[in-house]
Amino acid sequence: MLRKLFGRRSGGPAAGRGRGARRLEGAGDLRAGDLLTFKHRLVLPPTVQGQTFEVSSVGTYQFEDGLEVQLVLDGGAGERRYLGFHAGNPSALTLSRSVPRRDVLRLFGEDGFSALWDEDFATLEVRSPLPEYEGWLAARYSQTEKGVEAYYYDRDCRGEALSQHQDDDGLELRCHECEDDGGRFGLSVEVRSGGETGVSLDVRCPADVIGTMWPGER
Repeated sequence: MLRKLFGRRSGGPAAGRGRGARRLEGAGDLRAGDLLTFKHRLVLPPTVQGQTFEVSSVGTYQFEDGLEVQLVLDGGAGERRYLGFHAGNPSALTLSRSVPRRDVLRLFGEDGFSALWDEDFATLEVRSPLPEYEGWLAARYSQTEKGVEAYYYDRDCRGEALSQHQDDDGLELRCHECEDDGGRFGLSVEVRSGGETGVSLDVRCPADVIGTMWPGER
């Protein structure tokens, strides 16, 4: 899909901005089908710098204190990344990637990772910094949230009047959050109601890491 979009738009990113085109000023303006290119910034993981992604879909997390938007980003080489921000503040971004169970255990060890469910807040240390996660990892994480209730909606819920605990429509989650001492790197764990667990590595970054954005053709 990404290559097809580039092929149809021979004028490059600036093309498609004519009369009637949506104007994209920041991450909060992005919708499914739009494209964005990240700048070459050291705050970003090396494999993301300078790369172009398509927003394949938009989801929403509902927490007690508000909504968080998640843009699902698909790259030309088949890689998938996620870009999140608070619905009311798209100037602070969180770039994420999923981590399969086998890599979670290699990075933190089974005992280290399971400490997130202990009574006390856990401290996790990376045992084996796998090269494929260069730029995504801190050496040490401290747990900041334990079992926080949330709901996930597979759509953009901005502008909707969602009620609390709307579990008939949203996917119920229990969330654990960790971050490094500097607050730049994070580790997020989501436990679904059926027990399935998802893990992601997070990198916090400013809004200006996004270079060019242009509307898609959906």
